[in-house]
Amino acid sequence: MSNIHYLKKSGFTIVELLIVIVVIGILAAITVVAYGGIQDRAKVTKANTDLAQLSKAIQVARLSSNKILLQITGTGCTSCSDPTGSKMVLALTQIALASNTNLDGLKSGDPWGNRYSMDENEGEGGSCANRDFIGLSTAHVGVSGISVPFYNCSN
Repeated sequence: MSNIHYLKKSGFTIVELLIVIVVIGILAAITVVAYGGIQDRAKVTKANTDLAQLSKAIQVARLSSNKILLQITGTGCTSCSDPTGSKMVLALTQIALASNTNLDGLKSGDPWGNRYSMDENEGEGGSCANRDFIGLSTAHVGVSGISVPFYNCSN
């Protein structure tokens, strides 16, 4: 009898390695898609929260100063003819001072990098036909603007 020794090879075959790589690729693809959806939902939630915070600050500022929003901001339509966003920053500063609220986070804009917009309508032209409105300068699904409740006009 001859002394033939068979070497036992240890390790993975190429087929096993390919299967593992494919499974990891599928899991990575699922994770990337799920993560993208989470980011979008977080941006929508932040924008809605920012608008709600601004609406509450406006209401507090109007009650504290006994003025309509146009008198508080002194800017008119902050979303009209304001390519630099300076009117909106001024309006947010005036609202923050009148309401004793920190609105610095809103000065840089919405989560997509656009400015928030505000139109101080109440009492415009001596009429109670329009409400003050705050919203996004660029529309996004899931985020709608807010019509701030009337201050001097009855609902």
